[in-house]
Amino acid sequence: MSKQLSLSGKKFEDFIKIVKELRQKCPWDREQTIESIRPYMIEEVYEAIQAIDEKKYKHLAEELGDMLLHIVMLSVFAAETNKFNINDVLTSISEKMVRRHPHVFGGKQAKTKEQVWLKWEKIKLKEAKNKGIGGREQRGMLEGIPRHLPALYRAEKVQKRAARVGFDWDQVAGAWKKVHEELEEVHELLNPKVKVQNSKKVKNLQKIKEELGDLLFSIVNVTRKLGIDAEETLQHANSKFMRRFSKIEKALLKKKMTVEQMDQLWDKIKKTEPR
Repeated sequence: MSKQLSLSGKKFEDFIKIVKELRQKCPWDREQTIESIRPYMIEEVYEAIQAIDEKKYKHLAEELGDMLLHIVMLSVFAAETNKFNINDVLTSISEKMVRRHPHVFGGKQAKTKEQVWLKWEKIKLKEAKNKGIGGREQRGMLEGIPRHLPALYRAEKVQKRAARVGFDWDQVAGAWKKVHEELEEVHELLNPKVKVQNSKKVKNLQKIKEELGDLLFSIVNVTRKLGIDAEETLQHANSKFMRRFSKIEKALLKKKMTVEQMDQLWDKIKKTEPR
C-alpha cells in the first residue's frame, strides 16, 4: 500500500510540473485566469456525472483527470499572486475532514448517518462562528449552498439540510399533500372564470410564478422523501421527450401535420416504447 501511495504522490508531483510548464510555454494557458476557466470547470463536472450515469468507468477516469487538471490549474494560477497554492488546498481539505469526523478521528461516537449529519452541521456552524470574528456575520446552515447549482438540485440540498435538524415531513404522504395544496393555489390563479383587469395582469403573473415555484419545490420534497434524485428524474424526462420528439420531427420532414396529428403520433410512439 505504501509503495502505491508513493507512486501516486510521484505522479501527482509530475502532473503539477506539467501544468506549470504549460502555463509558461503554451500561448493559450498563459492567457488564462481563475475567472476564465470557470465555465470549463462546470462542463467537466457535468461530463463526469454523465460518465457515472452511463456506467462508463474508463471514461469517468478520464473526466476525473480533467477535473483534477482544473484544481491544479487554479492552484498554480493562485500561487503566482500568492493567494494560495496546492499545498494549502490539500492541507485545508485534510484538516476539514479530520475536524468534521470526530467519530472517526477523535473520541466521539456516531452510530447512524443521521447522527453524523447532526455533528457535521454543528461543527460547520461552529466553524462559521469562528470565522465571523472581526465583524463578519455568522452564516446560517443553508447559506453555504451555492446559488449557482441547478435549481432542482439546490432545492433538494436545501431540504436535506433543513431535515437534518428535524424540519421535515414524517411521511411521504405529508409532502404529497403539500403538492396538492400548492397545485390548488396555482389552479385558482389560472381559473379562466376569474377576470383580471389590465392593470393587475403583471402582478397576477408574478403571483403565478411564485406559486409555480412553490409547486416545483414541493414536488422535489416528494422525490427526496422517496429517495429519488429530482435532477436526475427531470433529466430522464428531458431525454425521453427528446427521443420521442425526434420521431415526430422526422415525420414533419415528410409532410405538414396539425397539432392533433402530432398528438396522435406521440401516443403511438409512447405505446411502442417498453415500460
